[in-house]
Amino acid sequence: MVYTVTLNPALDCYVSPEEFAPGRDLRYSGCRFLPGGKGVNVSLLLRSLGVKTKALGLAGGFTGRELAALLEERGLPTGFVFLEDGLTRVNIKITPPGQPETALNGSGPEIPPEALERLEERLGELEAGDFLVLAGSLPASLPAGTYARLAGAAPPGVEAVIDASGPALLASAAARPFLMKPNREELAEAFGEPASTLEEAAALARKLQGLGARNVAVTLGGEGALLLDEAGGARFRPAVPGTPCSAVGAGDSFVAGFLYGWSLDGGLDQALDWAVSAGAATAFREGVASGEEVRAVYRRAFGRSPTGMECPRGAVLEE
Repeated sequence: MVYTVTLNPALDCYVSPEEFAPGRDLRYSGCRFLPGGKGVNVSLLLRSLGVKTKALGLAGGFTGRELAALLEERGLPTGFVFLEDGLTRVNIKITPPGQPETALNGSGPEIPPEALERLEERLGELEAGDFLVLAGSLPASLPAGTYARLAGAAPPGVEAVIDASGPALLASAAARPFLMKPNREELAEAFGEPASTLEEAAALARKLQGLGARNVAVTLGGEGALLLDEAGGARFRPAVPGTPCSAVGAGDSFVAGFLYGWSLDGGLDQALDWAVSAGAATAFREGVASGEEVRAVYRRAFGRSPTGMECPRGAVLEE
């Protein structure tokens, strides 16, 4: 079972006016509300891939109740801790025809200490063999070590996967998570060092391992992905060829694909193949890809060719 935690989820409201210009009264004909948040995205794709998963986190007010309702409608079980005060944030996505999207993203509510304690109690009910994904931005009222604290609340034998940025990225490594998944920019920002080349990104990933992370996957955008494992090995996969549409949710899909691939045989090679396939499938469309779309990309990139020979799996980095 994979449990995801999103501490700062959102309702994403998409509106499409015929035109968009600041300082004017504009009209739009309709809007769509979609559940948002990195952990939420991971759970949605895992469910579509057939993996048992449950979305946990913090939610508030009528917007939080709508978020949970939308997820339940999609067949995703939830277990949010509801705040007594404050609202789950609403992100406004303005998408005029033929124009780039403009996003107005909320900051989220204040988190009282008792809400985090209630979430810790729920995490204490997990069982050995479960995975716990802690992903997304921390609410401003929570300290950088919050993910490490939550990972420590789970029983022994629960494997933590952490996708964080900023100070939380470095602080979370102390929990010795099974996997950490920064992107190249997040690594560079956290350590204050460049990560423009594959070698530089690998060096910073090893620093993250030195802080406690067991396996580190670094997503490299259009270049692919890098995985450093706890045995000292390093793997690289080039990006899957295709036409990118949006990077939103691609990193979350990478995490979901990794866990799906790991669940098939427990191997890091297959986990990385499925991870890059899932990330690409979402990058090639608007919104998070479906399980079938991920499988189609995987078959194209890593399946068998018409001649029966295995397609290239990507290079292995020299130590």
